[in-house]
Amino acid sequence: MNPSGITLADVRVAMQRPLPGLRGQARMAPTDRLDPDLYVRGSRDCRRAAVLLLVYPWQGELYTALTVRPRHLPDHPGQVSLPGGARDEGETVEQTALREAEEEVGIDPSRVETLGRLTHLYIPPSNFCLQAVVGYAPDRPQWRTQPTEVAELLETPLADLLDRSHWAEETWVVGGVTRQVPFFAIGGHKVWGATAIVLAEFVTAVEEAMAARAA
Repeated sequence: MNPSGITLADVRVAMQRPLPGLRGQARMAPTDRLDPDLYVRGSRDCRRAAVLLLVYPWQGELYTALTVRPRHLPDHPGQVSLPGGARDEGETVEQTALREAEEEVGIDPSRVETLGRLTHLYIPPSNFCLQAVVGYAPDRPQWRTQPTEVAELLETPLADLLDRSHWAEETWVVGGVTRQVPFFAIGGHKVWGATAIVLAEFVTAVEEAMAARAA
């Protein structure tokens, strides 16, 4: 039984429809975070990266997996992220996302069906241009986390991401600037920044697909 009502068909349709883009990303973006001009300027010489948003069934629901980054890492230490990393020369976005997910958490690329990409995201603090790949695995992966890359694995029901009780916002000082920062409260962690922005677009796309199905 799937109490949330989210189906794999909804996810497939979400990735086939026009993406919400900035409209969806903005739902979890800190104040003044999504600046289209900054995207254009930053994308000229940014570092390229890709992450995998894997959807898989477990315990009668659809889940995705997030990771907590160790505090020794140079980029975004201690933050919650999606499995992924920098692109190697000659790789496609999908190849990077699958390779990094296998290295970090043991996801078998041969078991993943890629469903599409979300909207490009520029991350000013680390100068990364991030592309998220949405994939589907027919069963729960056999996790094998790499401790130098992953401090904790957060298996998260998609229903929790759609549930507004898991959405919050606080006033933070980030980089010396006071901002209103929205986040997902998941597994005792605050999922904010680029990861939350990516998830917000995905959630928006899924919600709109579900609404279209119900209409």
